[in-house]
Amino acid sequence: MTLTELRESVPVNIPDLARAAGLDPQTIRNAEAGQRISARSAKAIADALGGFLERPVRVQEIEGLKVRI
Repeated sequence: MTLTELRESVPVNIPDLARAAGLDPQTIRNAEAGQRISARSAKAIADALGGFLERPVRVQEIEGLKVRI
């Protein structure tokens, strides 16, 4: 599933996901728009989604997420 699909399946809005991940909401918007984000941000998003979904989420599970190496 894409980041948007995962987020909407929770459901959680962008500001709440950003708050849980300790990120700016624009970082979530950028990731959902297909822009590259840092590995640290990607991990924070995956961890926050995992908290909402009550299961571990790995960065590699988020389809289409572009991570800077």
